Amino acid sequence: MTRLGPVYTLAAGAAIVVALGTLSATTSPTTQNVNAQDNQISTADTAAPAAPEVIVTTAEATPTPEATKTAKPTPVKADYAGRVQGNGGLIAISIRNGKAVGYFCDGKIEAWLKGKAADGKVTLSGPHNASLIAQIGGGRAGGDLEFGGKEWNFKAPTVKKPSGLYRASAVVRGAKVRAGWIYLDDGSRVGLTLVDDKPADVAIPEPGQNATVNGVEVDPQDVDEFIGGL
Repeated sequence: MTRLGPVYTLAAGAAIVVALGTLSATTSPTTQNVNAQDNQISTADTAAPAAPEVIVTTAEATPTPEATKTAKPTPVKADYAGRVQGNGGLIAISIRNGKAVGYFCDGKIEAWLKGKAADGKVTLSGPHNASLIAQIGGGRAGGDLEFGGKEWNFKAPTVKKPSGLYRASAVVRGAKVRAGWIYLDDGSRVGLTLVDDKPADVAIPEPGQNATVNGVEVDPQDVDEFIGGL
């Protein structure tokens, strides 16, 4: 009995050690799991920041020399009249607020044209493939006229009333009357009166006076009166 005492004592001590070890393992914090979470949090916190938003800006295009050119001046109101070279007829052009009308006449044929005036140029067109392109500036208009398959040059300085362009439109004794007249500053004049679209022998009136067609007076209109309805 006395010899077994130490053995029992050692066995009991070993059992206690094992029990304490088990208890310690049970109650100790799970540091590995916590450290793993800490590592995950630390990794997320210390990750490289997201790339900043890239804003692409386009530099303003440098205007080309053509774009920077100043538009050529175009008069708001102007009247031109002159001779058609190589034809003997007269040409008149009038501008009102960007609109433009033209009239060509040599006493036998005529052409009414209309269009626009912009950037120092007049561009007109009319029946029978009539067309006119003129540069304006320096107190005159100059360019080319096409009509009836022919082409002529012209130069027309500015004129003031009573010179310039006039037109008449009326019904006389049941017949449709249309007439056009051009007056130059030097007293030259030309015109043509049509009665039912046929040339009629009608005298060219003095500037500002009425024409007489079949015994009836017809009132000529200046450009301001007919440019909107041509």
